[in-house]
Parts: sequence; C-alpha cells; structure tokens
Amino acid sequence: MDQWHKSVCILCACNCGIEVLTEDRLFKRIRGDKDHVASAGYTCNKALRLDHYQNASDRLTSPLRRKDNGEFEEISWDTAIAEIAERLKAVRDAHGGESIFFYGGGGQGNHLGGAYSAALMRGLRAWHRSNALAQEKTGEFWVDAQLHRGHTAPDFEHAEVSVFVGKNPWQSHGFPRARVVLKEIARDPARSLIVIDPVRTETADLADIHLQVKPGTDAWCLAAMVAVVVQEDLVDHTFLAEHTTDSAQVLEHMAHIKVAEYAQRCGVSE
Repeated sequence: MDQWHKSVCILCACNCGIEVLTEDRLFKRIRGDKDHVASAGYTCNKALRLDHYQNASDRLTSPLRRKDNGEFEEISWDTAIAEIAERLKAVRDAHGGESIFFYGGGGQGNHLGGAYSAALMRGLRAWHRSNALAQEKTGEFWVDAQLHRGHTAPDFEHAEVSVFVGKNPWQSHGFPRARVVLKEIARDPARSLIVIDPVRTETADLADIHLQVKPGTDAWCLAAMVAVVVQEDLVDHTFLAEHTTDSAQVLEHMAHIKVAEYAQRCGVSE
C-alpha cells in the first residue's frame, strides 16, 4: 500500500525535512515537507534523489564476510555486529584503546554513526577520531578552535554582507534553504552578495560583485581585501581592542601589502 512518510534528508548537515511515498518498502516519490520547522518544504537535488542511493544496483543489502578464498558470503546483521565487536574488544585488550581510530560522523550521510560513536569509543577506551570534515574544512575548524573556542555557524538569512569563496551554495548547499536565501539577498538593495570564484556559477550570477580570480590565488585576493581595509583606515579599532590580542602586528603587516601587485596576480582589477 502506498503511503507518505515524514523523514529527513541525511546527505548533509542541513537535514531538510522530506516526505517519502513508499511502495513495497521502496522510495516511489520524494518531496519537501512543508510542515518542517527549519526547511519549510525546501529541498535540493540531493534529497530528491535519495532513491538513487537506496535502490542503486551496486548497493549492499546485507553484511558480507570475506572467506578464506577471497570471496564474500552474506551474513546476518546480528552475526556481523557480534563478530566485529569481538574483534574490536580483542584489539583493545591487546593494544589498548589508543590503537583504535574512529572515522565518520561528519554529517555527510552518517549521522547515526556520529551520535553513537561517542558511546562506542568510551566502551573501547578510545579517543582518536576524525571524519571527512578534517579535509573538507580544515581551515574553518582551525579558526573555530583558535578564535571562537567552538564551532560557529553562519547566519546568511540576516547577514548584511555575504561572501562566498570558491563556493556555489546554489548547488552545493551548506546552509538551510540556500536558493531561497540567495534570492532574498539578491533582491534586497540593502544587502550585498560577493563571490570569489574562478568559475561563473549560479551564485556568481546573483552576486553584486563577482571577483573571477585565477585558480589558486584566493589567498592573495583575501589578503588584498584586508589590506584595503587597513590602508584606507576602515578598521574598527575599538572592536579589535576589546576582542583580539596582538592585532597590531597583523595591521602593520597588511599596511605594507602592495594591493595592485596582489590584484594583478589574481587576475582582477584593483
């Protein structure tokens, strides 16, 4: 019997609400959940193609155990979990929990693993862990730790100026209701959208300013932008005094950057 079920997309950390029409436990149709408190019916293409991940021809439908001859045999979930647990405990007992490294739970389709991993690692007395965000957003998390002492999230729905560096939220969504928010920014004359990207993307087409820099020159572009703020004395010195330490060293360095040379290196006008 066909039936609509409320669920959420798990393919990124936005977790947009969806409704799924099922037939014999298979996805038949997917649509946005208009009652969802955060996404309000919005979905991107990833959510609408969840049936591809559920029904792909090469998707595993049961655990597989490698046999001595290299071939695989299907086993039950209970058997797989029991055998894996036994082997992990053996590693812990023989080499200590520090020998176990957990990878996963970064918000890219593995939310349950991220939630349950903390309890699992406590049981194994392990503490080494990572996920794909370590490579995807290394700089962001370094800044979070050094500057904010915790993870921060952007508020593009209310931001006066939004800057995207090498990012196309129109397609690769990093915040809720991305296309709706981008359109709202583009239509509001009191708000600005700036894109720094070698590629003319859908987001760049909406931007007030698109700096089409040469590939690999974004660091020089950003440095030149900061240098302009410093050299034209647009700095909020009161804010820096209250919230930063040693900012004078940064300001001194930026005061001597040759903006014209940096812009030329990036392939954009000064």
